[in-house]
Parts: sequence; C-alpha cells; structure tokens
Amino acid sequence: MTTCGAVRSTFRDNSCCTATLGNSIPVPSSCPTLDELVTFPKQMGNWTPCPIEEYYMTYSASNPTAPGYVGCVSEAGARPCGWTDYYTYTAATRTCTTIGTMQTALHAVRGGSPTMTADMLRLTNTETLPTITFPAIPMAYPSAGSDPNNAESKELELTTKAFMTYYGSQMDFTNMNFYLTYGTENGMVATVAIKLLEIARTTCNRALPVLLEAPAYGYDWGASVMWADNRRSSFYNGVECPCRNETGGCQRAGQLSLTQVGWSPTQFAAGIAPMRADAFGVMHTPNSTSANSPWFQTNVIPGNPIGRFQECRTPRNRCLCDGVYYLPNFVAPGTALRNFQCYSFAHSVTKFYSAQVRAGFMFVMDYAAATAASSQIMGSMRALGNAAASYMQLHGQIQLMKKMMEIPLSSPSSWLNALSRTQYAKWDALDAAITVCNTNRILMRTPEQQKYFGAYVFGYMHPSLQGYSINIGATSNDFFKSVVNYDVFDYSWGWRGEVPTNYGYSTIMPNVTVNDFFRIHLFRAEAVYLELARRLTLVCTDKTAKVTATALSVNQWILLRTPVSGRRALQAPGTAPEEAPGLHERALKIMEVTKRHGEEMNLVDAIKHAMMTDPNQPTKWEIGMPYEMRND
Repeated sequence: MTTCGAVRSTFRDNSCCTATLGNSIPVPSSCPTLDELVTFPKQMGNWTPCPIEEYYMTYSASNPTAPGYVGCVSEAGARPCGWTDYYTYTAATRTCTTIGTMQTALHAVRGGSPTMTADMLRLTNTETLPTITFPAIPMAYPSAGSDPNNAESKELELTTKAFMTYYGSQMDFTNMNFYLTYGTENGMVATVAIKLLEIARTTCNRALPVLLEAPAYGYDWGASVMWADNRRSSFYNGVECPCRNETGGCQRAGQLSLTQVGWSPTQFAAGIAPMRADAFGVMHTPNSTSANSPWFQTNVIPGNPIGRFQECRTPRNRCLCDGVYYLPNFVAPGTALRNFQCYSFAHSVTKFYSAQVRAGFMFVMDYAAATAASSQIMGSMRALGNAAASYMQLHGQIQLMKKMMEIPLSSPSSWLNALSRTQYAKWDALDAAITVCNTNRILMRTPEQQKYFGAYVFGYMHPSLQGYSINIGATSNDFFKSVVNYDVFDYSWGWRGEVPTNYGYSTIMPNVTVNDFFRIHLFRAEAVYLELARRLTLVCTDKTAKVTATALSVNQWILLRTPVSGRRALQAPGTAPEEAPGLHERALKIMEVTKRHGEEMNLVDAIKHAMMTDPNQPTKWEIGMPYEMRND
C-alpha cells in the first residue's frame, strides 16, 4: 500500500486481528501521525497562527463572555484577543484593544501558571505537543480510589515509578502506598488531612502546629482540617486526655485545629527552634521523636519560593513532602535527585507538562495507623460526590509518561530535556541582570538560593535600600512594579508568622519589611524573562533611565519613597499603615518628584502610575496565594 487512502480502506474492510493483514502495514511517510490528525484541525502546536503564550480558539455565538469570538486567546485563562498584558476585550462591541507590547507592557509574573508551549515546540523540534488519545469506556463508574491495591492504580504506580527512574529519581517508595490525586496541591491537602487524622486517633493532641521553614508555601489548611474532623468519631478519647473533661469530650466537632509556624533557617542555624505544647503541656521542638509530639512539617523539594533542596526538620513520620518540583528541570545540572525521607510524597504532571491536566499521585507510608487514615481520607475525597478518579485522569497519566519515556532523556527532543534547557535559559538571563543590580546596590537574590534550584527566583532590595519599599496593594512588589513595570509577588504571606528581620544573613538590615522582598516565577515564555532582564539591566545600570512613560527611574523611586525629613518610610511590624493619600494627591507628588529628578511625568501618566500602585486596590486571589486570602 502506497497511499493513505489504501491504508484506511484496508482497516475499514478488515479486522485488525485477521491473518490476511500480516504483521504490519507500511504507512507512507506522507501520512499524518495521529497527533497531527488531532492537533491540525484545532490549529494547535506548530499549526497555530498565534504568537507565544496564545492559542487558537472558537467560541459559540451565544457565549455571553466572548460572543462568536474566533481567534487567538491567552494560554492562561483562554481570554479573547490574546495575552492579557497586551490586549483587552469588550464583549459588547466584540472588539480587541491593544494596551501594550512585549517592550512596553506591564507584565504579570505572579502565580506560576505554565505558558511555555511555543518554547517547548521549538526546543523539542516537533510539530505537535504530546497528545493523549485513547478510547474510554462509555458507561462504567471509575474503579480507582482509596484502595492502593486496585489493578488500575497499580498500573499507574508502576508507570510512575518507571518514569521517575527514567528522569533520575532515587526516591525509594518501599513500604509506601500509592494513591491517585488531582495534582500535587490536592495530594498535599489529602496528606495533611491523613496526618491530622492519624495524630488525633493516636494521641490526645488536638491543637497541632505545622512547621513551615519561612518563607514558605502553604495549602488549604481548612480543607485538610475539615476532612480529618469529619472522622472525629474515631479520635482517641482516652481517660488520661485533658479534652475528655471538656464538653463533648475528645471527639467534639471543631476541636481539631492547625496553626502555621513559620521559622527562619537562620534561627535553626543559631540553634533556636520553635516549641509547642502537647495536650499535657509538655513542650516539644519539631525534631522531637516523642509519640506525643504535636508537630509535623510540610517540605517542598526543591522549595517554593526558595529552591531549598533539604531534608525535613522533623522525623520521617512527621515529614510531608511536596514533590511537584522534584524533577531535573528545577535543580542545577548534574544534581542527583536523591532519596528524601518522607512520610508522604505528592507529585503531578502540572509543572512538567500541563497545569490544565489535573492529575497526580502520592505515596504514604504503609503502617497500620497511616494506612487506616489514608484509606478513610481518600475514600471520602475520591467519593463520587466529591471527585472520583476519572478514566482520563488515570490512563491519561499512564499514556503521557510512556510517550515521554519513548525518547531518551539525553536527546534534545526529549520533553524533560527541553524543559531543563528553557528553565536554565531563564535563570541565566535573570541571574546576569540581578548580578548587575546587586553590583549597583539596588536588589539581589537571597544568598541561600543556589542558581538553577527551584521554579522561582527569590530576593530582596539591597541593604542600602531596605525599608524604602511600601505597600502598593495587590501583594505586588513595589520596586518591580513602579520601576521595572513587572508585576511580581512580594510574597508577604510566606512568612507564616515569622518576621523578616529574623530571616538573618548579613544582607538583611533591621529596617527590612515584607515589602522589600520579591518572588519571580519561571513559567512564562523565555522572551518574557529576556525582556525582564533587559529592563533590570537598563535601570540598574543607569539610575535615571525609565522603561516606560508611566514608570519611575531608580533615582525617582528613591526620592519618592524618602520623606522630606530623609527618614525612610518605615512601618513597625504589626501596626496598621497610615491612611494613604488620595489618587490625585499622589499623582501630583509623582509629578513633583519626577520633575526634580529627571523628566516630569505628565498628569495622565502620573495618574496611571498612582492607580497601579494604589495601596487600597483590592487583592484578587489567584493560584499560588494562600486560601485564607480568598475574597471571592
């Protein structure tokens, strides 16, 4: 057979299993692959007419948000017109308005949603992205859930272990049970609930502290407490327990609680550790091996926001590991992905393939108390009314991992090889620019973060400028938004009860505030970081330079943040900020300062700058922020 039509006719007219077909059918090289047949009609992959961070989309005429829109949409949010830093869309008139370009836009680099499709196609030198294609059973309920011995779950477990070995993992999951999740975040909520339930069933403790090495990432703690508290009828209710004497005893609703305890690594280095009491008033540090210890710890490896690649401070059976970045792409070249001693380990396809594919897995230690708690928590979380595991979620992961393993990791066309190269390129660009800024005494990366480690760059203002940054609202870093015209998190919530002055290091001054820190995620297209590096290098080299008409120069920013008395605008920890001046008043102040130090900003641009740095602007919750900050 020499044509695609002949191949199709043969398959249509014959059973694939009949002897007359032989062992194989030579398919002409001109025939499209299955991936191409899927992606071409949708104009995805290299077939897209859209620029980076965008894809082609068709909305129905009756869609009230995007009526009849056909064209490019943003990879994050599928918003009409394209990437939202560059365009706005008006549904009433069905029009797109350009608000910026790569060189002029206020770029948002905040939460960490991966939008790297174009870079991955370029680096793998392929026509299409990995495409999941399989026939699904049309009617049966899913079978994978809380039973780690389920045959389908075992198949995913075997594939998962093979895939992790493929990319160099040394994790040892011996005597650990495997469970299907909807991603690492979902897995961490589950494992926290499992550990809470286990402790509540085996001790009198109900007020439990979680250690977070500050600054640190967190989870939906309230959801974990809820899942565990739903099983309160099984909580330990021994006669020796102080809670036995309370109304409702030790199984009262709402008695279980969790408190975040942020603690700086420099405090640990100085031999200072936090202490919390158990139910009997006995004090424990996180490394306590006592069965009555109330402690447990969550540990992201490598860390978020800092790429710490380190063991827990707690014993293994109190160490809950978030392995979403446990990949060769988020450590320096040549780094061994060593075995970490974890009570649980959660992972997913989110950060190495697609955050829209909500699929992952977790391992939990296999001993009686842990396994019983795991079975009941996962039984509840994977119930039909909550989030039963779908066929696509399970078999999609299997197919995706197997597809990636078909290409040797050392090959340039390997997906994970390409992902490493794009992450390292972003690191190289930002590292060079931040070095310039540090040399010129403006800002720096934290000394504890090694290059290439982690999915974020974490830093703060140079000691000579600490205390100048102010709250500009929306948890945005002041300097980056005001001067560089990039919107990045100040990560002010990441201290988890710790104070920044305890962060230590010789580069942290007594007047440092939460506003002096910044976190840059590394999941947008390479071009976005090359542009950020260009702007940083420009303003840090020439302190009179401005990146856009609405931005300040470094000298203007310093002058604007310095009160007339010369004293830095400091805010004591725990005190309420002074009432911010009105918009027009702040705009006039901006005009005055810019005139004194360079070119005066016109009133329109000054108002725009005052609006985007308004401390009273609401903080809109987004992925990556604490759940307790949700306001929607």
